[in-house]
Amino acid sequence: MIEMSKKMKWICGAGVVILIIAIVSTCSSGSSSKSSEEKETAQKEEFKTLPASSLILKGKHAKLFKLADDTYKVSLVQSNNGWQVRVKMTIANKSTYSQFKDKKIYSSELGSVYGKLLNSSDVEIESLDMDEGDWNTLFEEEVDAEAEVKGTTYSYHNYNYETAKSMFDKTVAVELSGIELEKAKKENTSSKLLDDDTQETLDDVKDIIKTEKELLDALGGLF
Repeated sequence: MIEMSKKMKWICGAGVVILIIAIVSTCSSGSSSKSSEEKETAQKEEFKTLPASSLILKGKHAKLFKLADDTYKVSLVQSNNGWQVRVKMTIANKSTYSQFKDKKIYSSELGSVYGKLLNSSDVEIESLDMDEGDWNTLFEEEVDAEAEVKGTTYSYHNYNYETAKSMFDKTVAVELSGIELEKAKKENTSSKLLDDDTQETLDDVKDIIKTEKELLDALGGLF
């Protein structure tokens, strides 16, 4: 009887241990699942707007352009290559190519524009791959014509969320540099030296000289 009692106690004790293990396992699994869900929820896309005063335009012809709005957009987004920081803004022209005094030296199109994210100390956080869109021909339009300009951190970096989030949070300004019109292509001076009317007049003169020469040769044969 005593031995039977001992067995019952052992069975009960083992059952309690198993129950405790099961509870701990369940709690651990639930905690892990909850932690994973919280982490997934924390990694979200977001955006913010920065004031026009924080956009820096640099280059030989930067003064020909301006930000069209009072603000522009900076975004934290997820792509196929990880996380990226992107910027989007609307640029307007302040004058037209027809008003430009250096038309003989420069064309109406921009060269390559370079972008970078800046922190509160004006130190570069990361460079941007710029998509200027129609900005490169904006100078051909009327005054205050607009074009959308986009930039993004380079996808080949494959940034994880924490790194991209840190860059996004630290970005307080954007700098666009290299804003310079392309040099005008040199024209063929030999073909462009004379206009069509002048060329036609010269051709007529040549015909007259040729006719007179033929007439003189004919008269010379009579003597």
